[in-house]
Amino acid sequence: MHISNITLDRETATTVYGNIYGLSYLKEQDDFTVEVFIDCTNKRIKVLDYQAATVRAMVEYLNYLARENGFGKVVLVSREEDWETCISYGYILEGFIQEYFRGEKPGYCLTRFFDKERRISQFIEDEDEILQEILAQPSTVNLKKLSEDSRLRSAGIEDIPALAELFTAVFSSYPAPLYKPEYLEQVVGKKSHFKIIEHQGKIVSAASAEINRTNMTAEMTDCATLPDYRGQGLMSILINALEIEMKKEHIHTLYSLSRALSHGINLVFHRHGYTYGGRLINNCNIMGKFEDMNLWVKHLNVKSLH
Repeated sequence: MHISNITLDRETATTVYGNIYGLSYLKEQDDFTVEVFIDCTNKRIKVLDYQAATVRAMVEYLNYLARENGFGKVVLVSREEDWETCISYGYILEGFIQEYFRGEKPGYCLTRFFDKERRISQFIEDEDEILQEILAQPSTVNLKKLSEDSRLRSAGIEDIPALAELFTAVFSSYPAPLYKPEYLEQVVGKKSHFKIIEHQGKIVSAASAEINRTNMTAEMTDCATLPDYRGQGLMSILINALEIEMKKEHIHTLYSLSRALSHGINLVFHRHGYTYGGRLINNCNIMGKFEDMNLWVKHLNVKSLH
């Protein structure tokens, strides 16, 4: 049995028996409050939300968590007033999301590395070549029609076993445990809106929008198509359908982290009018290794709720 010893702060630690994806923890002090996801799968500390009167104190806590847990990086989306302070403490700017906070203020995607190997991309030249090929193409999309024996719809809890089977078939590893039905039960129709395409009753392609209602943003993610069905424009149909749903939810900003080595998925977001916003180096464990992820951003024309 796998045993994980996880440090939460200087006074608190826990032991987990069995495999663990990660856990959330809220750290509150007089000079900062930060909610983190201690991401054991991707060996990183991910900041989910924060308020900091003293940025230095928060940064020191995040750095402590990464070191004590043996993780290679800390990632956070910083507010405009904080990012330069974070830079002065060794963080670097990897990406930029205009209008990230409730459609009004930008977000700065910052990273602090704690592992020399983690901060060096092994495929940067190949990724740059792929990106330039994509950016040279027009940012327009022509949606194809589904065949008569295929249909597009939202996924529900009854689809969880088939979704887990799809993700297992497509990914040898993934940043989140999509192959586990018990994980999907926590996100399908709750944290995330899933769209699927069925062919003759079988799910052959899926994608989701993971909604952050605090900031009124959504991450377009969990994009998967069975090999035999690729090149048919299915993912474009799914992305378009999710965008329609996000407008109904009054979501202001969409973004996606796409494998920098994958020509297809980056091209899909470019054609849908997403803007390239940077590259997160060795960001997550996908397809059996740590990979770089391209950031793509799109702003929806929705009315503010305040």
